[in-house]
Amino acid sequence: MRRLKFVVLGDAGVGRTTLIESYVLGTSTAGGTSARPRSFIQCDTLNYHINVVVEGCPYSLQFYDPDSDIEADELITLLQTERPDAVILMYDISNIETHHAIEDWYRQVRHALPTVKCVLVANKLDLRIRNPMRLPLVTVEEGNRMSEKLRMRYFVETSGVNLRNVDDLIDQTVRIASPALSEINLRFSRRKRNNCTVM
Repeated sequence: MRRLKFVVLGDAGVGRTTLIESYVLGTSTAGGTSARPRSFIQCDTLNYHINVVVEGCPYSLQFYDPDSDIEADELITLLQTERPDAVILMYDISNIETHHAIEDWYRQVRHALPTVKCVLVANKLDLRIRNPMRLPLVTVEEGNRMSEKLRMRYFVETSGVNLRNVDDLIDQTVRIASPALSEINLRFSRRKRNNCTVM
């Protein structure tokens, strides 16, 4: 079984922990469920483990969810020690400051691991459908521009509340991170570079 490590980074309140827990548990805070069976789950303070099958290949996935207030030197140590196969950078579509902060997170990641593969996630997609506070939202176009500027391998909008696009995010990150699926990923990234999946 191939093991892959992912580190999930972003400002406080973007929903990193909710999204990861929704994925590994297969349930959402809104009561939705994932169609994918979860074969094994083990969680501690910062680490989440789950076994999944992507395109017929079994994977053991480990997610690291460090505190958003982590010091730069601690983040560098974490990244260089754990050597993740991919880094997931996340912002909240209802908070433009978290979107702007992605560039700083990206610089820190690149300082520690110049060649690690990165994907960009715009979280809280559910607010596009129901936004009772009428919060201004970061547009899909702004997300795409950020993804292109930083040469992200993949960009998608998700919701940890209703699980929208969460399985797709992890499946594509596995494809990007796994050498066994590199050719498939190359074709996918060329096709999707300027397109965000929103359902």
